[in-house]
Amino acid sequence: MNDFRDTTHLVIHGHEGWLEFRSSHGHHGSPVEVYFKWGHNMKVDGLCRKEILKAYLVDPNGKKSDLEIGDPEETAYRITFTPKQAGLYRPVVEADGITTVTVDGQYLNVPKKDCEFPLESVAFTQYASAIIPVGHDLEGEVQSGGCNLELLPISWKPWRAGDTMELQVRAKGSPAAGTQVAMINGMAEDNEEPVLKDADSEGKVAFTFEKPGFYLALVRYADNGDARDGYYDRRNYTATLHLLVTK
Repeated sequence: MNDFRDTTHLVIHGHEGWLEFRSSHGHHGSPVEVYFKWGHNMKVDGLCRKEILKAYLVDPNGKKSDLEIGDPEETAYRITFTPKQAGLYRPVVEADGITTVTVDGQYLNVPKKDCEFPLESVAFTQYASAIIPVGHDLEGEVQSGGCNLELLPISWKPWRAGDTMELQVRAKGSPAAGTQVAMINGMAEDNEEPVLKDADSEGKVAFTFEKPGFYLALVRYADNGDARDGYYDRRNYTATLHLLVTK
């Protein structure tokens, strides 16, 4: 197992995970590799602990199957699957944990009851996903991952500069009106900010891709009603979706 810099605790400052697929498509019967990375706005910063992660695959028919997560490779976990048919596949990596801030400024990956002087404890659940076309120039419907927070493309196609993508934000199965979605260009200059838009009454938001590159759609949702005495004060949800846009 390779060593890595553990920055799991920085989730409380906004760190999130995302999946990267660095190709336009895969082929049925051939292994497909995706990489889970950790940081903020597609800037890698260490890696989270493997034990908080689980991975699964949603196939073109909506069937789920578990995926194995490889050992850390410095700044990523590799996940491999072999598709048995053509279609749109959706790998998902879910991260679950608790971070507690103490009165003396420590960040501990333990519940509130296990700290002598806790200030705040936050549970987090994150969903990192990507859409993997297996086959050439595929278009159509993307299956839901059934996550408590999800970014679901209304339809899928090979995305090119100038195209407009429409996404729906769903929280616990229902449209999440008013949530803010960020579209991050992973190849942007350091001073270039993400594009931010608020979802409409149906939870929908649209982005036009001005330039080719790798993009990440990101949404957050705080559930202040989800609290467990002695463990955490609220739960923060995050969902990310990795995209390739060509010329």
